Amino acid sequence: MSPHPTALLGLVLCLAQTIHTREGALPRPSISAEPGTVIPPGSPVTFHCQGPVGVHAFRLERENRSQYKDNDEVSLVSPFLSEATFRVDSVSEDSAGRYRCIYHKASRWSEYSEQLRLEVEGTVPDTEASGFDLL
Repeated sequence: MSPHPTALLGLVLCLAQTIHTREGALPRPSISAEPGTVIPPGSPVTFHCQGPVGVHAFRLERENRSQYKDNDEVSLVSPFLSEATFRVDSVSEDSAGRYRCIYHKASRWSEYSEQLRLEVEGTVPDTEASGFDLL
């Protein structure tokens, strides 16, 4: 006698939930910007995404997920912490907005970091900013 399809589906779902629970959620990454979150037009900014050791790649996403940049050049900053950086050489008003990081580890994506709000304020230098090449 073969098992009923509904019983089989229930067994598969229970097994999947057990595996997911056993693996647990990946720790949330952090995001920061250097030299800060308020940048004059035409100036550079570097985003730092940090997560646990063993990360394969970080992703920096802009507000609506349709704009993102991946970086698989992950470095160790401590025995327990890894990091990837995303540099923008010359910000413009188009660069302003909310950013967040996620990372890929063990064939899974992490939760999102807190959002970081980048503001572009101040006087525009004589040479107009070249736009936002990162995303």
